[in-house]
Amino acid sequence: MGHTCPRIMITPFAHQREVVERTKDTPGWALFWEQGCGKTKPMLDTAAYLYRQGKIRGLLVVAPNGVHRNWVTDEVPRHWPPDIPLQTHVYYSGGSKSVSARKNAAAALQTPGMALLAMTYDGFLTKDGRALAQRFLDTRPCLFVLDEAHRIKTPGAKRTKALLADAKRALYRRVLTGTPVANSPFDVYTIMKFLNLDFWKPFYLDSYFIFKHHFGIFQKGVNRAQGREYEFVVGYRNLEQLEKILAGASDRVAKDQVLDLPPKLYSRRYFQLAPPQQRAYNDLRDEFMTFLGSELVTAPLAITRLLRLQQVTCGYLPAGDGQPLQDLCERNPRLELLAEIVEDLAHPALVWARFSRDIDLIMGLLGDRAVRYDGKVSDEQRAANKEMFQRGEKQFFVCNLQINEGLTLTRARTVIYYNNSFKLTDRLQSEDRVHRPGQEHPVNYIDLVAEETVDEYIVERLIKKYDIASTILGDELKGWLRA
Repeated sequence: MGHTCPRIMITPFAHQREVVERTKDTPGWALFWEQGCGKTKPMLDTAAYLYRQGKIRGLLVVAPNGVHRNWVTDEVPRHWPPDIPLQTHVYYSGGSKSVSARKNAAAALQTPGMALLAMTYDGFLTKDGRALAQRFLDTRPCLFVLDEAHRIKTPGAKRTKALLADAKRALYRRVLTGTPVANSPFDVYTIMKFLNLDFWKPFYLDSYFIFKHHFGIFQKGVNRAQGREYEFVVGYRNLEQLEKILAGASDRVAKDQVLDLPPKLYSRRYFQLAPPQQRAYNDLRDEFMTFLGSELVTAPLAITRLLRLQQVTCGYLPAGDGQPLQDLCERNPRLELLAEIVEDLAHPALVWARFSRDIDLIMGLLGDRAVRYDGKVSDEQRAANKEMFQRGEKQFFVCNLQINEGLTLTRARTVIYYNNSFKLTDRLQSEDRVHRPGQEHPVNYIDLVAEETVDEYIVERLIKKYDIASTILGDELKGWLRA
């Protein structure tokens, strides 16, 4: 894993061929390529090369829900060499015990030639799913790929522990993600350990505690409720060293290096809270409590308070834990601002929102001009809604920020953020559903922001995370999200 990655690649898509030639025999490698740069093709090309050399007979892909299916239905027909027979199986935990699923899984395990097994991160954690993955890895030499590998950034998570434990069963490993540093420098620790469990040892950083304290600056505080000390991060250091370490086992490709895409244009549209919202907001901000009718709503914890403050700016609050949401006022200024914006739009647009309640309100506003894409819609209907939008049958695509992977929505020319989450991954992934190959127009990104509220704080936090990630990955600092 001692290769040094080039930081600039000029010819469009030459980076795909070049990285395969340079890393095809390397046991572990990371592709930290931005969305739309074509991470899947190099993986299939690498698998085909290793198969021809007699080094593997299997490709195991673990990916987010929906993305795992795309490997078989979209990417294999497009990129897999036609002269190599390939047995494929997509594991669905809900239908894993059906006769057809069992037969297909058995064929993937028993075929003497090349086989591909694709499953979700959640599917890998099921008893049957992990057993199938382990049998697949143990019965044939494999290339093991984690797509959107930032899903294993938390060392103590059950998902992370399981995948790290089984990584050693594969001869070759790859991780793919455009956002390896979504929240902090600490995110890359377990991603690189998947490639090599001893990856951090040569740098004397194998302990996660040592790793965090080498790259993080901590202060001590006191939890008065529990009467004990705790540490919290106040900044980061040694980021240039971290960038050099990662460069020895990864490639970073930004879209503006390899794709000729139209520009991104950012703007913010501000609004003021209605008086009932402002009163509730001030109470929660200053006193950690407010009245909703006769009910007292409290939010003593910082993370809960931020959530409640954001809900207030969206026009509603729950009366208590587990209680239904209640509107704070007859007029919803955020929704009214959205109505003004879409009234002037004559072209297709995406609307992203964090909360299910927001999507209910937005769909009520847009009616049959829009399709919905969130947890209230089945997988089959989501796929149908996406196709309707891309075919031009609907003007608006309304989507939950947390369900944004595996989507190509290049028909849209405007992207509206009804609100944001605190996760940089949500923001970057959702932006690039539109800004990718196939987009022919400049893309307008519009953020709805309640003046002097948590909305502005969230945007500033996203910018700070983006600047830290750019430093670690060696990217040029850009004016991202700065309207």
